[in-house]
This record gives sequence, C-alpha cells and structure tokens, in this order.
Amino acid sequence: MISPATTPAQSSHTAPLTFRRLGVAALAIGTALVAACTTPTSAPPPAAPRPQAQAAEVVPYRPLPPSGASYVMKMPPRGPDGKWITVNSNLTDDRLVWHLRSAWNVAALNCLAPEYDPILQGYRAFLSNNVRGLKAVNDRIEKTYQSRFRTRRDAIVARDAESTQVYNFFANPAARSGFCLAALDVANRYLAAPKSLPLAFAKENFQVMMVPMEDFFNQYEAYQRASAEWDAKYGARYGSSQPGWVAVQQARANGEDVPTYTAVAAAAVTQTVVDPQTGEAVPVVPVQEGFVSQPVVEPLAVPQPAATPKARR
Repeated sequence: MISPATTPAQSSHTAPLTFRRLGVAALAIGTALVAACTTPTSAPPPAAPRPQAQAAEVVPYRPLPPSGASYVMKMPPRGPDGKWITVNSNLTDDRLVWHLRSAWNVAALNCLAPEYDPILQGYRAFLSNNVRGLKAVNDRIEKTYQSRFRTRRDAIVARDAESTQVYNFFANPAARSGFCLAALDVANRYLAAPKSLPLAFAKENFQVMMVPMEDFFNQYEAYQRASAEWDAKYGARYGSSQPGWVAVQQARANGEDVPTYTAVAAAAVTQTVVDPQTGEAVPVVPVQEGFVSQPVVEPLAVPQPAATPKARR
C-alpha cells in the first residue's frame, strides 16, 4: 500500500518548486558573497576651491593743500613752545597795536561781502576814536627804526619791508574765509565798546586775528605729512600724473628756492591800495570766497617698458 505522502502525483509537482527555491537562495548567497569581497568605491574628493580674483588696488588721490594753497610752500618754523614764529611773534606793545591796525586794514579792503560791513565801520571808528593814541604809537615805532639805521632812507626802506610782510601775512588767500570771520568778530567787539584804549583792545583781540592764520599753518603742515607719505608709497608708480608730486620734484631737481608763505600771498596780489595816513601799500587780493580751483588727477601708473624678445639661436 502506498503512503499518501509518496504518491507519484505529489512527487511530480514538488521537485520543480524545490529546485526553483534552491536557485533563488543560491543566487542571493552568491550576490552577498560578491558584495562582501568587492572593495567599496570611495567618494570622489571635493573640488579644489577656485582662486578668488584679487581686488584691484585702490590708489587714493594725492593729498591737496588746504584752501587752494601752493603745492610747494615753505612754512614758518616752530619755537620751543610749539608756536609758529612769524612776523607777528614777540611784539612790543606799540607793534602789537600797529599790527592789529594793519590786520584790520587788510580785512576792511578784502572782506567785501555785505555781511562784513561792520569790519569797515569798526575800522573807521577805531581810527577816529584813537587819532592821538595811534599817532603816538607810530612816532615811537618810527624812532626805533631811525635809531637802528644811519640814514632816514634806510629806516624808511626797512619799515616798509616789515609792513609789507605784515600786510601779506594777513592777505593770504588760503586763510581768507576764516580771517574775514575773525575780523568781523573783532569789529563787532569794538563797536560794542568803542571807547577801549588801543593797547588794551589789541591785547584782548589781536590773537583773534591770528587764529585763522595759525589754523592754516596747522592744516598745511598736515598736508605736508600726508603728501610725503603718498609720495613714498605711490610716487614712483603714479607720481607723474599728479600735479603736486611733479611740482615737488621739479622744485627739488631745479634747486629753486621754495617760496615763503608771504611770497605766496604776494604773488597772488594784483593790486594795492595806498593807506592815506601812512602811505603804505595795502594788498587787495581779489579771491572769490568759498571757491577753490585746483587740479585733481586720477593716479595713473607709469607704463612699464616692453620686454625685448630673445634672439633665436
């Protein structure tokens, strides 16, 4: 008797299914073995960073002198106390009064905008209220020159030369704006108290006239330092396109005398007005206030000479 588990019908259908299952299992095992034996592929290295383009060098303009002053200008020296030594330094009482009068005279002739009308009014009041006092000051100064020189002519020439320096000092166009404001301040002070004695008023107010001039010297000194630094850093490459650098180099190469600050102011003077009381020529500088005309040029590099091609052998 045949057992139901081993009937022919059951045997013919079971074999193929068993072999099929064995084949799938063998394929899975083989795939696993191949995967186990294969070296894993490493990730590709990161791309090298692209070099960043360097920003072009920004070359600043060569520093400019303050208020349109000359590119080359000799400055007054500083004393041991740090103060500027000028024609207005270490004044006697009489010269202090006279230099205040001279500065005021320059302002009255050069500060002509309507808002500066009090300058002329105050100057006229100062002269008319102090006729005797100012004449006494003038006479004493005159005697000091006569005692220093053998002839009257030499004394007159020496005093005229000093007066010219004083007038030119205060007629400096580069300090015009601040000087007119200072003179306006002084004039308003005098008009508020016109009975002030000349010496007392000069002691209290002459320095007010000096402040804008000293401020200009300080600004010009800062320009000299800044321009020297620019010349040292950029002059060889860009100096030929800069008027200031060219002016400095020409002055040095030619061995020319650098003009003093008084000579710079005098060079700009186109006319003078004779003081009716003293006969001195007071400079009148026709400078448009608040306007500066000065060339500013983009720094351009000096072109490098082309390399000479090598000869073939």
